[in-house]
Amino acid sequence: MIFALATKEGRLLAFASAADATSRCREADVRQALWLFFSDDGSPLEARFAPPARRGKSKAASGAYALQRALSGLWLQERLAQVKRVEGCGPASVPDLVELLKINRGKRAAAGL
Repeated sequence: MIFALATKEGRLLAFASAADATSRCREADVRQALWLFFSDDGSPLEARFAPPARRGKSKAASGAYALQRALSGLWLQERLAQVKRVEGCGPASVPDLVELLKINRGKRAAAGL
C-alpha cells in the first residue's frame, strides 16, 4: 500500500501499488510538492523523475516518475495533523490509519528493516 497526501487540502489517498499512485498523481503537481508519498508503514517516499525527452523525441517519456524510499523526511505519523480525510483502498478514518501504521511499523521493525 502507498499513501499520497494532498498537501493543500489534507486528503490522504491509499493506493494498492506505487503504479496506481503515480498514475493518479500528476507529475507537475508532484514537482510542486502538492503530493507527498509514504509507504505502508508511514516512512517517506520520494519521487525520482525520468530525464526530460530530447528535442524531436516523443513527449510521452517526459513526466514519468518512480517512488523510492527517501533518505530523510517526516513520516506520515508526524504529519497526521495535516490529514483531514482518508480515501481509497485501506483505512476509512484517521484513527483506522493510526492503527494500521502501528501494525505495519511493527512488522517492519520485527523484520529488522
